[in-house]
Amino acid sequence: MSKLKKYTLQFVKRKLSNGTVYPNVLQETNGSNNSVLSFIEALDKHDCESFIYDLDRCIDGHTNVDEGFFSDSVEHMDILYEYPYVNIDDVLIIPMLDMKELLEEWLEFIK
Repeated sequence: MSKLKKYTLQFVKRKLSNGTVYPNVLQETNGSNNSVLSFIEALDKHDCESFIYDLDRCIDGHTNVDEGFFSDSVEHMDILYEYPYVNIDDVLIIPMLDMKELLEEWLEFIK
């Protein structure tokens, strides 16, 4: 099962009235805390690559390599590394491997 399906997310491209197309994350309403994952849409290529790099280092080293992911695009959130999980704003705790796969799918989508 894809991670998008597991977390009931969809990646879509929306067109604004001025013709600009931008990627968006939609979450099916199912009463879960997965909607917090919509922060992914704020991540650009560089942010995704940095986040994936950190996750790879945590996963490979079986430890936290840093306190968490920090970026201006998500400065309003606490995204903490708690090996083998990522704690997103104390709302959702997701396995690092799942987070990495979601980020890789997003990175591919925004290319």
